[in-house]
Formats: sequence, C-alpha cells, structure tokens
Amino acid sequence: MFKKITDKKELDALIVAWHSRHAKTNFFLTEEEYLPVFKQFQVLRFDQGCYLLLEKDTHFMFYFFLEKAAQPIALPPLQKPLVLEQVCLERKGQEPKASVWEAMGFVPYLIRKRLMMPMQTGVSASSAPQFATVAQADEILQMMQENFEPYTSALPTKQELLASIANQEILTAMQEDQMLGFLRFGAKKKVSVLWQIAVKAEARERGVGRMLTKQWIWQVKDTALRCELWVREDNPSAQRMYEILGFLPDGRIAPVMIKNI
Repeated sequence: MFKKITDKKELDALIVAWHSRHAKTNFFLTEEEYLPVFKQFQVLRFDQGCYLLLEKDTHFMFYFFLEKAAQPIALPPLQKPLVLEQVCLERKGQEPKASVWEAMGFVPYLIRKRLMMPMQTGVSASSAPQFATVAQADEILQMMQENFEPYTSALPTKQELLASIANQEILTAMQEDQMLGFLRFGAKKKVSVLWQIAVKAEARERGVGRMLTKQWIWQVKDTALRCELWVREDNPSAQRMYEILGFLPDGRIAPVMIKNI
C-alpha cells in the first residue's frame, strides 16, 4: 500500500536513486516544484519500480519509476481519480505505451504539444500593457475555473495568483472598466512560460488573445532567451494564432490519461 512521505531527505534520496538507474519515468519535476508539496506525496515501492502520488483537492497526480524491462503493477483502490501525464517525443511516443496503462484502467483524456519561439528582434506590441490588480484577483480566478479543465491546467491558488500580480506577471485586456481577458506568465531561468490565457466568450474573435500574447512577448523580450507554451491538440484555432506569431512545435507532446474511482 501507499505510504506517506514526511521526510524531505527520503523523497530526495528516492528520486535521485531512480534517476541514477536511468529508469523509465514521468517524474521530471524540479526541486522548486516538488519540495513545497513533498508532504503531499505518497509512495508505493515494488520490485523493479515505484509509484508516487501527489495529492490534490480533486485527484492524484500519478508518477512512476520503472526498470527498463519492467511492466507496471496493478494499483490498489483509491478514493480519487489518478491523472497520468507523460511528456515524450512525438516521434517516439510514450513509454510504457498507452495500451499498457489502458489495461490498468486508465483512459485517454487529452494531448498537449509544446510550442517554442526564440526571442526575436523587432518584436512590437500594438498597445501598452495593462497589469492585473489585487482587486481583479477573484474575477481572474473565476475565469480560470470557467475556462480550464481541472487536472492539467496548473491553476494557481489565490496566494500564488496574488504573487503573480505583485510580480506583474498577469496582463489584462480591458474595455472601459470591463475585463475581456488575461494572460498569466512566469519565468523558468531564461525561458518565459505562458501559464494560462483566457478570453471571455463575448470578446472572442476580436484579436484579444493575440494582443495579450504579443504584449507578453514584448514584456519579456529583454530578459528571456525564448518563450514557451503548451497548447491542446484539440484547439486548432489557438495553435494557428501562436504559429502566426512565430511559435513552432519542438517535438514534445504530453499525452494525459485518467483512471477514475
């Protein structure tokens, strides 16, 4: 059965040991990503592998380490859905393959692809950026809940959202006093990452998303070497918009599967 991890050193040692053995895995979180929540991890060790569960409010994120020749073992019953995301090269596919996980009760959910754009010279924005204010935090959170699915969107807590606002990492599109849309971004070393972008239904097809994206690029042009984002494969209009602005697939895809209760 799964055992709760309560010691940071235990989690560190476990991850380092499995990575050093070149095990198959979907665990590529950085320390700054997993250490703040390490006490929410549960671990199940078995011959030739181990599973890690990161508990969320509505589900578990499911991570695995498997020896190269090993197959996954059956999972014990759990009280929340399991979400399995495997970032991989599109030309190679995920490993273990989807059929292996389907035999264990997982079903396909969605596929995202990564788009990248090296920072270009001559980047311009058609209007001055407007940054979100603390007073807009609740409205932005509501828009996130209405526009994003709950499992893979990496939605921030209100505290995290307020930190983004304080760091001027949320751009807004306004018409008089009404918010039409927003874009939240952040930095990973020299890469600027688009975390979430949403436009209200009544403001779509008016170029709001494109304007926000151009303002984001303009805002980070002097500090980032490139811009990065993930887009769902079932959202072709968003893909076209990003490609027009200079983003191209880098070959990475992220198939997501879910095992329900």
